[in-house]
Amino acid sequence: MPVFGSVADLTARDLRRALDLVHEWNDDDASLTLDGLERLVGCDTASIIGSDHVARRLTSVHVTRPERNLMGRPGFAAAVAHHPAFTAYRSGRLSPASSVALTDLADRRTLARLPLYADFYRPEGRVDQLLRVVRLNGRRGSVVVFSRSRPGFSRRDRAVVDLLGPHLTQALIRRERLAALVAAARHTSLVSERFAVSSALLSDLTPRERHVAAHVADGSTDREIARNLGISPRTVHKHLEQVYRKLGLTNRAGLAALIRETSWK
Repeated sequence: MPVFGSVADLTARDLRRALDLVHEWNDDDASLTLDGLERLVGCDTASIIGSDHVARRLTSVHVTRPERNLMGRPGFAAAVAHHPAFTAYRSGRLSPASSVALTDLADRRTLARLPLYADFYRPEGRVDQLLRVVRLNGRRGSVVVFSRSRPGFSRRDRAVVDLLGPHLTQALIRRERLAALVAAARHTSLVSERFAVSSALLSDLTPRERHVAAHVADGSTDREIARNLGISPRTVHKHLEQVYRKLGLTNRAGLAALIRETSWK
């Protein structure tokens, strides 16, 4: 039977250290690390693992000890599809409500028969894991995983993870939103800069070159432009050569795109 912990299982020192971690995660200027949580739980490695629980595959792994990241190992992707956590999720035994140990999900004999356990975990010294869902969105989710070289996690260990799980979730959400905001601001800035540069380049064109460029943006051929402007196709071609040279372009498609970008005609 799974063991469940509560705040009553934590000491005053545990609570102070947990509070320090919450303050650290709420500092947007600091990187979100699991080192402190790893030490507080008392494990060999701590990871935040992104997964697609429908396809039974991992999408990302951030581990406190990068050299122990198994993602790139041959055969690991196929083996991890049989992690008991995927079956546990579907049966409701793995949820954001509480943490669960790998040895809660499968007995030692069953684990020993899994290639994931026999070929990857045991050679790495991973005997047990404590898992807690921290994000769930449709078919994708994020799980914080604590690996240990000995079996079993105490009520106190689970209480630490269950206490801090919701705070870790909020820290992840806030940082994702902040990253999206920064990316949007950067994109807007780049578009504005490109617009300013494009407008400056277009302003260097002569009135006749501007007329020719505007017709190109409308999809007119050289003959159509020549007829509309009362000049020869050869003259249109020469004007276009000058336009391309001034704007650093090589073809009509690039010129039309530049004009559309600046909404200039």
